[in-house]
Amino acid sequence: MTYTKLEEKLRALPEECLEEVSQYVEFVLFKYEKEKKNENSKNTYTFFGSIKSLPDGMDLQRRVRDEWN
Repeated sequence: MTYTKLEEKLRALPEECLEEVSQYVEFVLFKYEKEKKNENSKNTYTFFGSIKSLPDGMDLQRRVRDEWN
């Protein structure tokens, strides 16, 4: 849909409906910004990755510091 066609439809609406259309436009913009924000955070997550399981930190320190092994 183009802006021209949308504008024609808006001009055909009675004035009583304009407030409701305005509120819906605000809702669509809010939803768009929210999805955009979530998309950006997903990109960060996939960029840095995630660690599924970590080894025991104390066990690692014992193995590294054990001078007799």
